[in-house]
Amino acid sequence: MAEEHIIYICPTCFRICESKDVNHEHPRLIACDVGEEGDERRKPITDEHGNLLSRAPRWFLEGLGVVETE
Repeated sequence: MAEEHIIYICPTCFRICESKDVNHEHPRLIACDVGEEGDERRKPITDEHGNLLSRAPRWFLEGLGVVETE
């Protein structure tokens, strides 16, 4: 079983935390599994021609619920 690499990120100010139990000024932290080094989820999403659809890495878009988790 692959090891999970979970971080918590604030979608408002982009502060990154290792725990959700952090006293933070914005109420929402999203859990993101950033994957292992070299994981395709660390790259931005592209179309079939290699054009960027977003500059954000896939793991961030998954955390926001914009794309489905692979």
